[in-house]
Amino acid sequence: MEENNNIIENGIRLQNGKVIQGYPKLEPVVEEDKETPMFDTTGEYFSIRKKPQKPKLTDEEELALRNLFTDNAFLILANRERILNDSRMLLTPLCVRNGLAYSGAFQTATLGVYLEWWINAPYSVLFDEQDNAMSLIWYVSGSPLSGGNLCSKVTEDGKTETVRVPFFIKLWPKFTDILADYHDAKKLYQAYTLTEVIDTLKSETTEEFYKESIRQFHHQAKVRLLNTRLKDLERNYEKLKEERDSYEKECHFALFQLKKDEITAFYKEYLLREENLKDRKEELDRENRELKRKLRHGELTNKEYQPLLNANKKEIEQRKWDLDNFAHECISSLVPKLAERSTGLSFKDLDKILSEIAEFVMSNN
Repeated sequence: MEENNNIIENGIRLQNGKVIQGYPKLEPVVEEDKETPMFDTTGEYFSIRKKPQKPKLTDEEELALRNLFTDNAFLILANRERILNDSRMLLTPLCVRNGLAYSGAFQTATLGVYLEWWINAPYSVLFDEQDNAMSLIWYVSGSPLSGGNLCSKVTEDGKTETVRVPFFIKLWPKFTDILADYHDAKKLYQAYTLTEVIDTLKSETTEEFYKESIRQFHHQAKVRLLNTRLKDLERNYEKLKEERDSYEKECHFALFQLKKDEITAFYKEYLLREENLKDRKEELDRENRELKRKLRHGELTNKEYQPLLNANKKEIEQRKWDLDNFAHECISSLVPKLAERSTGLSFKDLDKILSEIAEFVMSNN
């Protein structure tokens, strides 16, 4: 059997990388039947001497097991560490028919799938805006294309409620990923029934432990959710900023096109002045190095050196200012729309506008 990212060395690897022991299912012993085969007429077997299939649950039995899950979801959550360290609890199957439009029903989820989902998918845990009460998404159903959905949440008192979540695209992919990781484990290893797990947890869980465990998870889940929302907002901001910059650039190019020849002539003059500034700066840099040499050799006193050095620095600063001012005045005159804002065309915007003009001119050559 090929190893997936959940099965390793007779164990199960959890989402956090931890590996826990799996308990292999016992292979049924098949005794050789030497009797003459007889056709079964009781309806218990589908054919001669075949092992009877496990009877399918009735709708009432499925509903009872689903209610057992939702009624005790927070008890299960409180004992998450216990369950995530016992593969037989981890693999306990649940009667919840999750699914997606166009994809059909999901495989049977287990307690481990839900616990790892609630821990690793921040949007699977909800918090009331008024009292900060925590609830858990336990039923996933919707369209992966439109995002339309009808999910369900459960509160600490076991009450369930249908909810339409605005972040469905962030909800179901992690669920299906974890579900897929458990596919082979469910076939290989033993699992307790939900009734067995709930009975065990109720007998062992103290009220003090329950409250503290839920309090810790509440805090951790809220922090995870807030951090995730912050990252999402930052990504959305960057995306919107990129879109804004793109539309703004298109608008600027349209304005440049209206005065294509004048914009091109301005940019050529700007490049000439920029080259002159560069040449003059190199000359003054050589002068400054010579002044420093004279200072070290005593040919100049510090009193003589500083005014000469400052004069060169001021000249460069003035020439830079003159170049920027030239560009500012020309662009404001050629493209008045850029200067119609209350503060006009700011010098802070100048480098960006010049970069766009350079791209515009190059694209038209």
